[in-house]
Amino acid sequence: TFDANGDGTIDFREFLCALSVTSRGKLEQKLKWAFTMYDLDKDGYITRKEMLEIVTAIYKMVGSVMKMPEDEATPEKRTEKIFRQMDKNMDGKLSLEEFIEGAKSDPSIVRLLQCDPQQI
Repeated sequence: TFDANGDGTIDFREFLCALSVTSRGKLEQKLKWAFTMYDLDKDGYITRKEMLEIVTAIYKMVGSVMKMPEDEATPEKRTEKIFRQMDKNMDGKLSLEEFIEGAKSDPSIVRLLQCDPQQI
C-alpha cells in the first residue's frame, strides 16, 4: 500500500515509492502491488466489500472528471463487473492468482483498476 510504514498517513517518500512501482516494472509486479492495495485486511483475498470501498474512493476522487460506461456508472456496478470477470470459482473473493489471471486476460480490467482516464 502507499502507507508503507503503517502510521496512517502517506508521506512524500511513500507516495513517490508507490508512484515508481505503478509507473515502472513489469505488469505482474504492478498487479501484485495493486492486489495489496485492494486487500485491505491483508488476508490474501479481495472481497467485494474491500473492492467496493476502494472503487468508491476512486469514484469520489475522479468521478466528475471521467465519463463512465453505463455498466460502470456506479462503484457498485464497477465492482460487480470486476468480480464477474475475475472471480472464476465464484466464492465472492479474489485470490492473487484470480486477480492476476483476470487482469492479464482482459486489458480493460487493468485500465479499470488503474483508473487511467487516458486509456478508458
